[in-house]
Amino acid sequence: MDPRELFGRDYQEFCESDPFNPNLVEGYISRRPNQFYGALLITKVNNHEVEPQLIMGTPKMNYPFDSRADGTRNYKFPPTKEIEIYEKLDGTNILAFSYIDKDGWRYFSYKTRLRPFVSSSRFGDFQNMWLEVVTPPLQACIKKIMVRNECNLSFELYGARNPHLVVYKDIPLAIALLFGVTNAGNVLPPTVLGTVEPIPVVKQFSVVTKDYVWNYETLQKTLEAGLKQEEEGYYSGTEGTVWYLKTLDGRYIQLKCKPETIEMIHFSAGAGGLGKNTIIATCWNSYENTDEPTVDFVKELLLEEFKPEIIEAHHYLIEKCLDFVKGEQQFRQDVLSEYKKIGKNILVDKVSVMRAMSTKFEKARMRKVYGIIKDFG
Repeated sequence: MDPRELFGRDYQEFCESDPFNPNLVEGYISRRPNQFYGALLITKVNNHEVEPQLIMGTPKMNYPFDSRADGTRNYKFPPTKEIEIYEKLDGTNILAFSYIDKDGWRYFSYKTRLRPFVSSSRFGDFQNMWLEVVTPPLQACIKKIMVRNECNLSFELYGARNPHLVVYKDIPLAIALLFGVTNAGNVLPPTVLGTVEPIPVVKQFSVVTKDYVWNYETLQKTLEAGLKQEEEGYYSGTEGTVWYLKTLDGRYIQLKCKPETIEMIHFSAGAGGLGKNTIIATCWNSYENTDEPTVDFVKELLLEEFKPEIIEAHHYLIEKCLDFVKGEQQFRQDVLSEYKKIGKNILVDKVSVMRAMSTKFEKARMRKVYGIIKDFG
């Protein structure tokens, strides 16, 4: 199977050790921003050729409308049998998947969006964060659901310790099951997967009416009302919702609905706009895929949503935003390094810890210092 037939030219070769199994795995990973986004084509396991295995992941989701020249929306909801709506969490997407070696042994593993496996770096210990939350009993349950439904499972790893555009101040670290996806590309919402306890499932919203446009716009206004800006580049509230529309042929289509503020950050209707918050969010996401993101790498991620000429026109803003995010990451490392030197637990002796930290950092940033220690220390 030629990766170009599936992924076009948007793919990379990989050869990496599976951190969850004693295997060396080789193949190709797609960067094509469609249903193959992040998909794997595995061709070798432990240096032995295997029948090519296509591993489908979390596809790109679209909005249910195009924008007209006058700024109004042209909604495009397909004919459907039913609809389900779930919260869209803002964290790191992790896919549980399986693959087979030359002897037919099946192995279960996990990957982030644009990497073949979940990895750890000095800026995001995604592997250990995942293992911290996903205990052995949960792993066994995940495998059971995958086998029963013959699918991969898409999760979100989110919380205050894994900050993105939306912050979760009261949730240090958690996971939620989003949906299943077969290697034929069929999406399975939680209701189709059957019993999944004790695995946490993403929050489901009720459908008020079958007038999809009215329901969409009403929900968007509700989400917007609950959104609050915390500080530059961060919001509290709900990032949005994902709609699962069951088509007449029984397949599910995913569409996204976000509050207007978040929508404007991620998608500028009709204008092809690229704003500062969009770039900052993309810079944060880049750390899920590389330890040292560059301007060119951030541009590559932005190509999923924006035209090359628009990205190039914002070159210097991208540089500035990446410097900002790198500075925030470095500040976090500096705080944790100084905290470690003190040798005291902030939960036991908050006063002396913060007094010592105040000699190292500016008074204006001490609230942020405390938050970093509480969430990451």
